[in-house]
Amino acid sequence: MFMNLLYTNTNYWKNTTAISILKFLNVPENIQLANVGSSHGHASFDYSDVPYKSFNFALDDQYYLYDYAIVKQYVNKFDKNAVLLIPVSYFEITRIRTDFKDQRARYYRFLDKKNMDDYSIQEKMLYAVVPVLTAGGTIMFIVKDLPASNKSMLMTEPELVEYSINKHESWTTDSEYVFEAGEEGFSYNKFLVSQMVEFCYAHEIQPVLVTTPITSVLNNIFWEKTPDFFDDFYRFTRELQEAYPSLPYFDYSHDPRFENDFSLFRDADHFNINGAKKFTAVVISDLQTGGLLPQTP
Repeated sequence: MFMNLLYTNTNYWKNTTAISILKFLNVPENIQLANVGSSHGHASFDYSDVPYKSFNFALDDQYYLYDYAIVKQYVNKFDKNAVLLIPVSYFEITRIRTDFKDQRARYYRFLDKKNMDDYSIQEKMLYAVVPVLTAGGTIMFIVKDLPASNKSMLMTEPELVEYSINKHESWTTDSEYVFEAGEEGFSYNKFLVSQMVEFCYAHEIQPVLVTTPITSVLNNIFWEKTPDFFDDFYRFTRELQEAYPSLPYFDYSHDPRFENDFSLFRDADHFNINGAKKFTAVVISDLQTGGLLPQTP
């Protein structure tokens, strides 16, 4: 229990699990605007000053499987004709996560049994009560912790370049649980998004695909190292829109209002607080212009 106390007080645990799941204890009623997604959704949408009942369901490193699980769990919290933003990020097109065991600690704390990908009561007790017993290699953070989260941080340009090179490599090569699966991954991820889109339509929620801004530094590395990547990326959204003609797609990945203004980013693909506020205002304006949100809620 002492080791568990040390572990759950690390910045690693707070950043990846504790802080992120607290919000699920207070999901509001009658949501008019929300988003799912990974860290791109988590960092890009700041609803603190918006005139709509809103909620950010995104979590860092969250894949479509759990986006869908969360939407199913909280569907009764949505108002009729609410808008759900579904981020489509570069790493989510052809990659498959084969095991979520390193993430279940957070999901066991707020998702119902029926919405878990591989529920186990024994595992739930371990993850929810004594997570240090499932820490694996992350137990090292008791000794050498991560820095505290700083959403206002800025990178220098050389730091952005180094970060972007590493980010591109991490998104295009295999890791312990995530594999580049080519066409198999493409079909799998498109199926998951299709499930979510159809579920939204069935419950009178308007799904909207969105790609959040990326700095020109990271975009340029993709163009230089893997130029064919964008063919698959835009085929993914195109085929979804062909299957669902009323499905909007807002692509801000190369938006000139953002991609070269590094003061809005904390790294090459995540906004800082100022960037999130500016971007959220732009998205809301575009949703209003498109008739997806009322001008005056």
